[in-house]
Amino acid sequence: MTQIGAIVVAGGASRRFGSDTPKQFLQVSGKPLLAHTVSRIVSCHSIQHVVVVLPANDFEFSCELMQPYLKGGHIDIVAGGENRHESVCLGLKQIQFNRDALVVVHDGVRPLVDEVITERVILGASKTGGAITAIPIVDTLKVVSEDMVISSTVNRLDYYRAQTPQCFRVGILSDAFEQARRDCFTGTDEASLLERCGIPVQVVIGSVRNIKVTTPEDLDLVRYFLSSESI
Repeated sequence: MTQIGAIVVAGGASRRFGSDTPKQFLQVSGKPLLAHTVSRIVSCHSIQHVVVVLPANDFEFSCELMQPYLKGGHIDIVAGGENRHESVCLGLKQIQFNRDALVVVHDGVRPLVDEVITERVILGASKTGGAITAIPIVDTLKVVSEDMVISSTVNRLDYYRAQTPQCFRVGILSDAFEQARRDCFTGTDEASLLERCGIPVQVVIGSVRNIKVTTPEDLDLVRYFLSSESI
């Protein structure tokens, strides 16, 4: 049986969100936003070990805040790095499974992920070594110059919006991180590390509900969906 771990990345300071409180700790339906995300990942029956990456600044405070919600599974906590890339790398080092195991990486501020999506990306990675969730672009895409003049319209059928969870063989992802370290490369997501190494990454369809909270409006949507689920 393949071992499967998960890294929930919540090490950011959320400077762009415009709140004194990092967005992953904002209260939603009676508990921190991050607690909803962790609960969804822990409830996935395939996952045996979860690592939650918290901000290095005020790490002890973050641990105390989250401790009541980090139950019901094998959950470890680790301090994050300067950026997402470093935080995932630190989380990966806490996954004690062998190189053939799988590791799911998920954004701590995507609390509406469900088990169907998670299992779908796990299945994809089990076949190919790496898979991500993504959704098709539905808007018309324009290429715009520096002075905001349209230069062309691209075929939106060629483009997908990457989401998390993403899932990879532990050995493949570890090697990709090591190559990135040698090349002084920082990836915007884990799939980008494999892409530059020439490793194919499968795309599986995600969900428009799988919102990443980046603005107050996103948080309002999450509150609405979570409240509708509890009715």
